[in-house]
Amino acid sequence: MFCPNCAKENSVEQKFCRACGLNLEKAAESLLLQLPDDQNAGLAKREMFLERFGNFVFGGFLVVVLIAIIAIIYTIFVKFVLSGTGVIFGLFMIVFMIFAALALAFVGFMEKIKEDKKSVNPNLQKELSEKPDTAKLLEDKPFEPVPSVVENSTELLHIENKTRKFE
Repeated sequence: MFCPNCAKENSVEQKFCRACGLNLEKAAESLLLQLPDDQNAGLAKREMFLERFGNFVFGGFLVVVLIAIIAIIYTIFVKFVLSGTGVIFGLFMIVFMIFAALALAFVGFMEKIKEDKKSVNPNLQKELSEKPDTAKLLEDKPFEPVPSVVENSTELLHIENKTRKFE
């Protein structure tokens, strides 16, 4: 087994790395948790299939929405701008549709980034989301200052003036 901290090769029976002292048992446990076992392998395959299927369906939906937005912009352009009945209104509606589509794309991309961050290390995300109640950890006690070792034991010491007078 190689140490994940310093990359020194250690035997499997060792509990600690001989080079840096890292606890190899904890490192081995965390590695075993990341490897799928036989029971979870089928579940992981189904999850992967559903994720691919969902990406395909969502991509198709985005294409249809994009075509619909283009069709609406084209209709607004033809009905208002080219006919000359409402040029300013038509241009305003076109700009509104473009920025609405961009805002929708921004929200979609941000959600995708959040999902990717969660999938990188789901155990860490679970630990971070579980916030301990710190009020239960502290006891309510009146504050008492800790006395100092040198408190009331020092007095002003006589200091000799060691400055030289140059003549």
